[in-house]
Parts: sequence; C-alpha cells; structure tokens
Amino acid sequence: MSPTRILIADDEQSIRSLLRTFFAGEGYEIQEAANGQEALDGLTQDPPPDVVLLDLSMPAPQGMEVLERFRNMTVRPRPRVIVLTANGTVQRAVESLHMGAFDFIEKPCDPEKLLEAVERAMDQKILAEAATPEGCAAALARARRHLADGNLARAQGYLRATSRLAHHDPEYFYLMGLWHELSGHADEARDAYLKASEFHPQARDALSRLCAAGGAKVIRSSPC
Repeated sequence: MSPTRILIADDEQSIRSLLRTFFAGEGYEIQEAANGQEALDGLTQDPPPDVVLLDLSMPAPQGMEVLERFRNMTVRPRPRVIVLTANGTVQRAVESLHMGAFDFIEKPCDPEKLLEAVERAMDQKILAEAATPEGCAAALARARRHLADGNLARAQGYLRATSRLAHHDPEYFYLMGLWHELSGHADEARDAYLKASEFHPQARDALSRLCAAGGAKVIRSSPC
C-alpha cells in the first residue's frame, strides 16, 4: 500500500517546513502549495492527495475560494480537506465545514493534534471507499495496522466494511482470525485462520500456534 499523500497548502514557508518535517517523519508523502492556485493544481493531479491541509488566509485565491471551487470539481478518489485557521475565526471555520471540509484546526498548529485529525480523515476516507476493489485493499491494510496497535474496535469497523468484497480474500480471513484471537474468541479465530491457511503463511503459523495451545474446539475440521 502506498503511503498517505498530504498536500500542505500554506503561504508561510516556515509552517510548510515544520509540517513537512513532522509528517515525513511519520511516514507520509508530502507535497506543498504556497498559494491558492498551487493548491488547486495539487488537488487535480493524478493521483490526487489523500488529505489537504488548507490555510484559509492564503493569497490568490484564498482558502475559502479554493474550497468553493474544489466542491464543484470531479476528483476521484476525493481528498479530505482539513482547514487551518488563525485568530480564532470560528465562523469561517464553521463555514468551511458547510462547504465540505472534514475538520478545522486553529493556528498555531499542534502537530500531534493535526496528526490525529489526519488519521481520522483517513479513517473516514478509506471506509467510504471500502466497497471498491482498490478501497477494499486499503481498508484491509488499515485493519491490519489497527490490530497491530491493539485498536480492536477500529479494526472491526474496517473488517465489517470489507466483508462483502473480501469474502474470498485470505488476508481478510487472517485478519478476522487475528481480531477474534485478540478478542479472546479462540474457536472463531481458528476457524478464520483455517479458511486463510492454504494461501496465507501467517495464517498457517497462527493456526499451528493455536492448535499447539489447545483448549478450544474448532468449528470445522482442522489439522489440529
């Protein structure tokens, strides 16, 4: 899965540099725009960015006009826009949400808070696209990531979103097995690992581990 692409659209070089350094260090792919026109150009590139950090006070055109024009564009897959606003201009920020922005963050930006907003935006974006073959693969990758972090609830949301398209995908059944195992459902975990084991080495290893541990009855016949 390719890294998440972020377009940082802000006319202040120091802010772009700060955010570029921070997000690049977190594994994101970064592009920059120094004014509204460059932001619009970035939004229409192929492929488009996944998330846009959009300063409302940029020149030529300003952020609100960028949002207005972007709302009328046909861009697929559609980026999520997080608005950056200064001086407590809450009214403008609320207006930006009505124009399709995902969220707004007040300047000066706390990078960790901004990272949380980007993660929420990506969760929403990937879940919305999970019904497509490309989106399904991205959602499974996201589920794996949340399982690695121990976030079972968020992982479950992705697995549910992909269940219709992924019902023959060994990765889906491996991740379902892992979710059940981490949730304490040994029988269900073995059953899911078994479905994936012919084509998924990690599922075979997990199944062997559970068989060795014993203590749970497999729903279907298994090598245990």
